[in-house]
Amino acid sequence: PGFAEPFFGLSVIAPIATDVADIALAFETMAGVDRRDPDSASIAQETADVAGLRIAFSPRLGLDVAVDDTVANGLVSAVGRLSAAGLRIVQDDPVWPAGATEDAIMPLQHAGLAALHGERFRKDPTVFDPDIARQIERGLSWSGAEVAGALVASAAIAKAFAAFFDQIDLLLTPTVPCVAWPLAQLGPDMIGGNAASPRAHAVFTPFVNHARLPAISIPCGADRCGLPFGLQIVAARGQDRTLLEAAQEIEAILRT
Repeated sequence: PGFAEPFFGLSVIAPIATDVADIALAFETMAGVDRRDPDSASIAQETADVAGLRIAFSPRLGLDVAVDDTVANGLVSAVGRLSAAGLRIVQDDPVWPAGATEDAIMPLQHAGLAALHGERFRKDPTVFDPDIARQIERGLSWSGAEVAGALVASAAIAKAFAAFFDQIDLLLTPTVPCVAWPLAQLGPDMIGGNAASPRAHAVFTPFVNHARLPAISIPCGADRCGLPFGLQIVAARGQDRTLLEAAQEIEAILRT
C-alpha cells in the first residue's frame, strides 16, 4: 500500500520493533480480510504449544552459499540453547527442484520494475539508483517466455516448501549469512571469506517470499565489534499467529 509493487503478489508490510510482542500487536492491527484488497485473506486463529512443535534447523537452507563463521557458529549455539530449553529441533533442509536459484526467479522483479518505470527510465536513466537502473534495463530485455519461466520456478519453490512444511511446523535459518555491514554500502564486501556478489547477503529470504510464508527475524548474536546477526523463523502459510507465539518463546530463551 502506498506505492506501486514491482514484485506482484509478494510485497508485504514488514514492521520493525524492539521485541516480538510489539510485532504481534502490529500484526493484529493490520491482519485480516479487506474487501478493497483481493489478495487479503483471513489468518488462522489457532496457535500451538511451542514445546510440541516440530522444528527444523537448516544452517544454509539447503543451498550452496557462503556463511560467515560468526553467524554459522552463533546459530548453532542458539539452536543448542533452544534444544536445552526443551524445544524439539532436528537438522533438516528443504529439497529444492533442479535449477532453483535466485537467478531463476529474478526476471519477475526485473520485469516488474521495467513495467512500472521503463518509460521514465528511457527518458532519463540518471534519476534512478544505479542498482535499480540496472534491474530496469535487464527487465526491458526479458522475453515473455523467460518471465513465464520465472513464474514456473517460483511455483516450484513454493511447492517444495509446502512439502517440507508437511513434515515440520517451524524452520530456523540465518536471516542473512553475515553480520551487519556499513550503512554507506549496499551490501557486504566479503561473506565467508569470499568476495560477495550484490545479492549474496539476501540468500535466505527470497525463497520464503516466493512461497508466501510468514517469517520473522529476531536478534541472535553479534560479532566482537558488536555487529548483530539474526535468526529467521519461518512457518507454514497462514500460520502467522503460531509463528509469532513461537518467536516470543524463542526470543525469551535467547535473552536469558
